[in-house]
Amino acid sequence: MSRSEGTPFRKADLHLHTPESVCFRDKSVTPEQIVETALARGLDIIAVTDHNTVEAIDDIVRAAKNKTLSVFPGIEVSTREGHVVAIFNLDTPRSTLEDLLDHIGIDGKKRGDATVVADMGMEEVCKNIEEYNGIAIAAHIERWPSGFLETNEPRRVKMRIHGNQFLSVLELTISENRSQWSAGRVRGYPKKYACIQGSDAHGLEEIGRRPVYIQMEKVSLAALRSAFLDHETRVVFPNEHSPGS
Repeated sequence: MSRSEGTPFRKADLHLHTPESVCFRDKSVTPEQIVETALARGLDIIAVTDHNTVEAIDDIVRAAKNKTLSVFPGIEVSTREGHVVAIFNLDTPRSTLEDLLDHIGIDGKKRGDATVVADMGMEEVCKNIEEYNGIAIAAHIERWPSGFLETNEPRRVKMRIHGNQFLSVLELTISENRSQWSAGRVRGYPKKYACIQGSDAHGLEEIGRRPVYIQMEKVSLAALRSAFLDHETRVVFPNEHSPGS
């Protein structure tokens, strides 16, 4: 499918943190500062994806009200086999995501801590994200030690995770490898994937540092899913993006 003429590309950062993540550097940062920084970087879309918690989402959404910034609620879930970024519908209640965290076994007293892992493996977490109507993204796949390719799990486990039907997107830290992953040309990993990059911001200065441009008319999770299915033309990295397209 070719790019739809006239449909805009939205500049997105689908992986950023807030002070609710234990490892966020400046705990004095406010939701308003996060929103204003995202806007200053030209972002149209962000996803709030704190480590194992959804505590900040409502405040960020409120801060973005009447602004030109769409905020997807999300989570970065830690598993023993790697991290998973989960993104949900714009209007998903925080309580629903808290139910998901309970279901996958993230201790309510330790939320926000990336070192706390789910009771289930990465494949099962992806399945549960899908059952809660979310999109499962393998986080920073080539980063040690939390990208699934860089864990100490056996290669056969990594291959099985990659082939998981409930995993929809790969987040890369080495953007030059995108064409290999999206075309299924990496040895042992034949499934073709939409690939993105994200800031994984743990401070204001990092927000929007690795954006991706996604073609969609109206911002919604359904539009995001559609773009990921047509990723060859509707998901582009900054070096491929033409301003005004």
